Amino acid sequence: MEIRIELARLAYAENILRCTNEPPEMVEDLLSLDGELEKARRWFVFAEAKRRFDPNIVRGLLVYLFSHYASAEFDPRKREQLVREIMEGRVRMRDLSIERLAGTRLSWEHIFRLVGRQFNPTREKEKIKELYAQLYSSASAPAISPEVSYGH
Repeated sequence: MEIRIELARLAYAENILRCTNEPPEMVEDLLSLDGELEKARRWFVFAEAKRRFDPNIVRGLLVYLFSHYASAEFDPRKREQLVREIMEGRVRMRDLSIERLAGTRLSWEHIFRLVGRQFNPTREKEKIKELYAQLYSSASAPAISPEVSYGH
């Protein structure tokens, strides 16, 4: 069952990336059936951040995270193909999936191109951590660690 719940969390994360996410309150019970509410909350905060902040920037952060942490193995051929499509303007964020991003290790230059403008990734990540603390009444938000979110 734990694997199924982890897959459900990843499916929810992909929905956030593709701009079709369900409100967290609609899926909270499902995504925490294995008792791992903390893992579910990390995705919920990204969904809420999309509502409160610039959704394309939040999606850009997710693209970066998925491209670096969804797979432990670097795939240079996959990266080359995706980078070419990004640089030629043939791919948009809505076209991407976790599977397509895994192992590509995109640079911030590629993320900025997808988003359509530059932004400060560190500042945006801090805003999400602050939102986490605000939503979950924690004195300090834990680091949003993609490795933990994927269950590795």
